[in-house]
Amino acid sequence: MDFAFSREAEEFRDEVRQFIEENPPEEFPVQLEDDMWGFGGWSYEFTRKLGEKGWLSLTWPKEWGGQGRTIMEQVVLVEEMAYHRAPCTAHLMSDGMAKEIIAHGSEEVKRTLLPKIAKGIVTFWLAFSEPEAGSDLLNVRTTADEKGDFFVVNGQKVWSSFAHLADYGFLLTRTDKAAPRHKGLSMFIVDKRLDGVSVVPIISLVGHHYHNEVFFDNVKIPKEFLLGEKNRGFYQMLKGLETDRFWGRLSKAAFCKRILDDLIEYTKGNFRNGKPLCDDASIRQKLAQISIEIEACRLHFYRVAWMLDQNIPVTYEAAMGKIFADELGQRLVDVGMEVLGLNSQLEPDSKWAPFKGEIERWYFTTRGHTLAGGSTEILKNTIATLGLGLPRR
Repeated sequence: MDFAFSREAEEFRDEVRQFIEENPPEEFPVQLEDDMWGFGGWSYEFTRKLGEKGWLSLTWPKEWGGQGRTIMEQVVLVEEMAYHRAPCTAHLMSDGMAKEIIAHGSEEVKRTLLPKIAKGIVTFWLAFSEPEAGSDLLNVRTTADEKGDFFVVNGQKVWSSFAHLADYGFLLTRTDKAAPRHKGLSMFIVDKRLDGVSVVPIISLVGHHYHNEVFFDNVKIPKEFLLGEKNRGFYQMLKGLETDRFWGRLSKAAFCKRILDDLIEYTKGNFRNGKPLCDDASIRQKLAQISIEIEACRLHFYRVAWMLDQNIPVTYEAAMGKIFADELGQRLVDVGMEVLGLNSQLEPDSKWAPFKGEIERWYFTTRGHTLAGGSTEILKNTIATLGLGLPRR
């Protein structure tokens, strides 16, 4: 494989950097701060600005209003946005759902939603996990019963990130209770405004409203909003999860590089025991180690992006990348806490807190990253069986 970006991709990088210079991300309102996923937070306003550029539909087929660009060009966009901490969470979530709609959606759903997604008018959340179905999504109990022109949905979802901010859910339900677990699941697009949908906040360790419980009480979803074939949702979900893990962690290396660069500058201008922190051998060693890991993470995701561009199936590679990226983020903030010393314990509302208290906040929030989107232990099983050819038991 060729690790070099094409001339078109490098020209696009220059275009993205110019856009960021003309539209400083910090000047846009943010409805939700980034908890170090690397997406830069949630901003309706910045998302719509990207829509004006046509960058919310960058790799879509032209027949559906896209630009038909390559995966590697989208990688460029994600990297530059992540490094400059642009608030792109809504964009990344909606782009993934748009591609599922293009692949599996009805003509009505495509005509109704794709133009709005491309403009940044509507956004999405993922409605998979349930109280009894986290790592084992085959245990989904939310039901969708076919009645006339509708499916009537009843059940509960949990850990639904951004459900309070987004417009539509990407919903996994059980449509055949008698079928084997993997054969009775179906996917839907659900409008949050429908009668019977209620969103209840889950407040995090640092006081953030990031996750939600979502309840469905006799919610009537039109048949046209069934995504793909009835009872084939499990197979769509598997493919979607692999690409979601890729796009959901692609930004981590660039985001971590920005944090590392900021920490390096901090060590040059701050002192401990009368000497600059950058002269401390222990700190230098740890920053150098993190730099190595960031580069390894970046190159792994380049390989997976290349595979996607070449239409090579991604089976366990995205799981590898997710584990490495999430653990890298945890190790980086651990080092950050050491670099800042006692000042690392100052919370964001303290005027003395370095980096506005973000390192302290990220130290807590990154603990859950190795659980979200598939726990590390479960994903290692995937790597063992699909990547290493080991038996399942």
